[in-house]
Amino acid sequence: MPVRDVENGMHRHELLVSTDWLAANLFNSDVRIVDLRWSLDDQDLGEREYLRAHIPGAVYLHYLRDLSHPDDRVPGKIASPDRFRAVMEAAGIGDNTQVVAYDDNGIFMAARLVWSLHYYGYSNARILDGGIPKWLAEGRPAESGRIGYAPQQFTPRLNPAIRATKEDVLAISTGDCRLLDCRMDRTWFATGMHIPGASRLPAPAVLREDGTWKPLEELRQLAASTGGLPGKPVVLYCGGGVSASCCYVMFKMLGLENIAVYDGSWQEWGSDPNTPKEPH
Repeated sequence: MPVRDVENGMHRHELLVSTDWLAANLFNSDVRIVDLRWSLDDQDLGEREYLRAHIPGAVYLHYLRDLSHPDDRVPGKIASPDRFRAVMEAAGIGDNTQVVAYDDNGIFMAARLVWSLHYYGYSNARILDGGIPKWLAEGRPAESGRIGYAPQQFTPRLNPAIRATKEDVLAISTGDCRLLDCRMDRTWFATGMHIPGASRLPAPAVLREDGTWKPLEELRQLAASTGGLPGKPVVLYCGGGVSASCCYVMFKMLGLENIAVYDGSWQEWGSDPNTPKEPH
């Protein structure tokens, strides 16, 4: 069930579910709730917070250990098909499972899981609007400890069109494609540099102050202000491909196709002395 946009009567895209919907489906065996809290400064903080208190029935997935390729020289790049399949299956996520992902609105890991699932051909994934802060603020139930489920069968079906590589970005002609820098402000300002030709679209701009997603019309105006509308292919990058995944979800909410995330993002680009860079 999509979240109703109460400000203009529209239904938002099916990529969001409300806390009301999730509360009504907590014990639905076809729904798997996934906690993805993670901190750049303390990489195990999210898991500790999960063990302390999480939405009932939620499993925990760790960005680096579970969703990323352990041997890639660029940390955080998406896991291989076999690794991703094994993680999903062990979490009780199968081909017919509906996934509801949440985080704490600090690092947009719920969106990263949605993009990752899309990359592996799985479309039945949603984000909890407002994440766990909204859930807890409403006085809804929480539980502690780790949850496990019987393994399910997950079949990866690669969708390479939504994942850009460094070579893809080097080949971009700005007249044919929009390149958008989705880094959070602190990361963006800290580097002082960006990929030439990129326009600015900081990922936090898609959310209200309370951590819920902005109405569709505001998101449409935001996308249009970057030149991301209409029609041209869009490649999104950030520090490591996570904030860019949040903006990917925004474009998908608006019904747009031809949207890709540069998986290595600035972490890969900035560390390569041979890639072009320009100051903000």
